[in-house]
Amino acid sequence: MPVAPRHARGSTGIVLPVTSRPTPPPADGRGLPVPRTAARLPPTPLVRPADVGAVAWHLLLRDGHLVRLRGDVALPAGVRPTPALRAAALGPLVPPRCAVARAAAAWVHVGGPPPARVDLVAPSGGRVPDPAPGRAAAATALPDADVVLLGGVRVTAPRRTAVDLLSHDPPERALPLVARLHAAGVDPARVRADVAAAAGRRGVRAAAALVPLLARTGSSPAPARSPDPA
Repeated sequence: MPVAPRHARGSTGIVLPVTSRPTPPPADGRGLPVPRTAARLPPTPLVRPADVGAVAWHLLLRDGHLVRLRGDVALPAGVRPTPALRAAALGPLVPPRCAVARAAAAWVHVGGPPPARVDLVAPSGGRVPDPAPGRAAAATALPDADVVLLGGVRVTAPRRTAVDLLSHDPPERALPLVARLHAAGVDPARVRADVAAAAGRRGVRAAAALVPLLARTGSSPAPARSPDPA
């Protein structure tokens, strides 16, 4: 007699299916038992393979119960990605006192495709993190006003992110990302002022050359939106 499927409610309240069988689960080609498609969700909505097991991870993605956020981090279907969740997804790569910067910071603030590399900035005079797969870091002036805390992770504020993109990234990458920040509420006039105030800092000459192009690549900002909701 068929057994009706059960459902499990994780600690986040997200319900995922649990396959119930009166007989032991089938074995895979190596003779190992195949895990049931069930998830014991971690305390936050972020789910990684270690939280559910590698096989269940792939099954949950395949069946649409999880939606990949970036790399090996996913969200349960129906959970909206927010800047705080995107920042938290990067948390394991960010040492204390460092901040997510450049394209990764733009992704945190406005979403879109996640960058392959996460750039970090450390305060001048501080220890620069050792290189790691998918991560690069540099030391620079990093006043508190240029940093916001999202999902427990330090991220460069949207205007500082725009200045850093214009200063250090190729125009074909920087300008579209700055345009997205503009559309989310970042004022190009204030970015221009920030670039002028940063005269002498590494990369600012390149940023100044791109500033006249901002009006052509940007779109009208949405006044009621903030680019960095928590």
